[in-house]
Amino acid sequence: MKKCFFVLFSLFLSFSAFAFTRVISPVGGTFANKQSLVLDVSDNAECFYSFSGSDPLTSGFVYDGPVLIDVEGPVTLKIVSVVDNVKREEIEIKYNVKAINPFDDSSKENLFIKDVVSQGYYSYSSESPIEIPESFSYYFGDEKKSSFIGKTLSLNSSNMLARYVPCNVSDGNNNWRFIIFISGNELGTFSRYSVPFEIVDWNTFIFNGDKLIWSIDDGEWSASKEPITLDRSVKHTVKWQSVAFAPGNPVQSFVIPPEPKLTLNYSDEKTANFGFEGDFRYRMKILSNGVEGGIDIDSGLFTQFVFDTFDGDSVESEAIFAFYCDGVYQGTKTSKYKIDRRPPNPPEFISNNENFYARSSVNLVLKSEPDAEIFYAVSKPLKVSEKEFSESSVDFDSVLAENFVPYNGEIFLDSDSKSAVFYKVKAYAVDSSQNKSNTSEYTVVIDEYNYYIDGNSSVANGDGSRNRPFNSFAQVIDIINNGRFSHFFVKGEIMLPEESVVISSNCEFSVIDNARFIIPANSALVLRSASFSASNLVFEKVKSDSNIENNNFFVLENGTVNLNDCEIIGLFSDNGTGFTCQNSVLNLINTGITIQSDYYSCGISSVDSKINLKDCRVSSIAQTSVNFSVSEGSFELLNCQCKVVADLGRIAELLRTKATIVSNNFIGELDRKIKGAEPIWIDDISLMLENFNNMSEGF
Repeated sequence: MKKCFFVLFSLFLSFSAFAFTRVISPVGGTFANKQSLVLDVSDNAECFYSFSGSDPLTSGFVYDGPVLIDVEGPVTLKIVSVVDNVKREEIEIKYNVKAINPFDDSSKENLFIKDVVSQGYYSYSSESPIEIPESFSYYFGDEKKSSFIGKTLSLNSSNMLARYVPCNVSDGNNNWRFIIFISGNELGTFSRYSVPFEIVDWNTFIFNGDKLIWSIDDGEWSASKEPITLDRSVKHTVKWQSVAFAPGNPVQSFVIPPEPKLTLNYSDEKTANFGFEGDFRYRMKILSNGVEGGIDIDSGLFTQFVFDTFDGDSVESEAIFAFYCDGVYQGTKTSKYKIDRRPPNPPEFISNNENFYARSSVNLVLKSEPDAEIFYAVSKPLKVSEKEFSESSVDFDSVLAENFVPYNGEIFLDSDSKSAVFYKVKAYAVDSSQNKSNTSEYTVVIDEYNYYIDGNSSVANGDGSRNRPFNSFAQVIDIINNGRFSHFFVKGEIMLPEESVVISSNCEFSVIDNARFIIPANSALVLRSASFSASNLVFEKVKSDSNIENNNFFVLENGTVNLNDCEIIGLFSDNGTGFTCQNSVLNLINTGITIQSDYYSCGISSVDSKINLKDCRVSSIAQTSVNFSVSEGSFELLNCQCKVVADLGRIAELLRTKATIVSNNFIGELDRKIKGAEPIWIDDISLMLENFNNMSEGF
């Protein structure tokens, strides 16, 4: 019961630097429940406290057992301990309470907070285990090494390790702290046999009976009360009788057995089991369990003791036991013990890549506690679709990593295809007590090939990932030319540099939404010994307003270009050519080409190349215009709409070429028409493989 206690001391000694660790609860922090005051007063201290910041000795309460501090908001707790009228300690603890139970009335979380946590103090019994909901995490003590998923917590039913255990639980947003009180669950023998002697520290025998004489092991009778030393490796028989010796006087005796051996063994359930080897008349009593927050309770005399703790907790200390023989005190024995139910920390992944996306192979190193062995499993690489993906993808959640093997070095994750690949790596640790940690997880998409370009992005120094795209073509040139293959997802308007852009490695461009490449008047796309593919993309060459102009648009040198559903728009102030091909391959499907110049325009000019167009639209506009100028190589034109707008113009001029021209429509809007001129001019060396179903007008 709390009692307001006002006391004035005239003089106190300053408290020692070797202060007694006595505050079990509360501690500093912010909590979602009211806190209990629990102090360790095993040194028989008298403690006073206040929770308003006032001096406990003048306006405080006397501590007489665990008590709920029924206060919310900021709390300043002050504690003063006094031993033999001397102040020993002054302690101040500041914490904050924002009491909350945000759960539905019928939920397990609500019942747990209401029944176990809210009062800040819970008395555990084996009949009612602590059921922490799985939606919570928990840890014991005040040093958070790691937390654990909520579960049902119980102790061995014979546990005699009495303690106050701080328990911390969290739902991810709120933190609750409460104290679990564990008492011994059994009662032993309390009877004590009355004898006229005492034994101190096993070997010292002192006879203290009045008007009695005694002998040991049938030796001479004596009335001496001086201590003697016994050899406790053998048994001794003590006899005594009245000092008024007379025949027939009753003689009483007591057999002191050899000193027992204290034993400690650990069960498969990791409980510490204390017992002894020796005479069956011995019994033990716990004098001290040695743990912080430990409680020494006289629950009687036993032949053995079981110490246990909850999953997630670890206890290591030295226990002191008093031994009695037929209720007669014999001495004490100590034993160090360790109950380790605290799993090691989950392994930590150390990667050469800090992000979810990696642009090259990933090297992983795993670290855990020094005495722990690590096991890991790597999923099979999952090819990731070229569609946009995110770290929380459901497809990723279903990926399994389950074949665990011992870890003994680096883990290498490689990308071995032109697709991005997803890996999931899981790991857990097992310590020397065979405690298994939570499983940690590492996920990564290794994508050496796919990048994002967004002309509307304001991200500075983008890395080409989906969330940090590039915003200019200048950022991707080195990536293209330094790799084997690169794939770009394009959005928005992208400006090319003010000079010719040389591409020397394979690349592909796919449109996310309304993408357009703008090629300055003095620039061109030059492809050398590489392939270039694009779909749904607009390429626009702007007209120069000065004398500085590059007359080329696309230049292919031993290269391959594949365009599907694209638009090529080239505006030139003088002469202009859409595609200039040398020893190259050009494949166009459903693509439009419009080249407009003041003097001469050409859609495609090629030498010794393979030119293939299907379902395309080609327009050339200038004083002199031609859609196709092909020398040597092959030329295939299928189902295309071809048009020239010019003073003089033709659809195609073919020299030394193998040609297939089928189902096309040729239109000429010509200021001058030459009698007998045909839309297709072909020399005598060229070979027309197929030429039918073509229509023409305006020639």
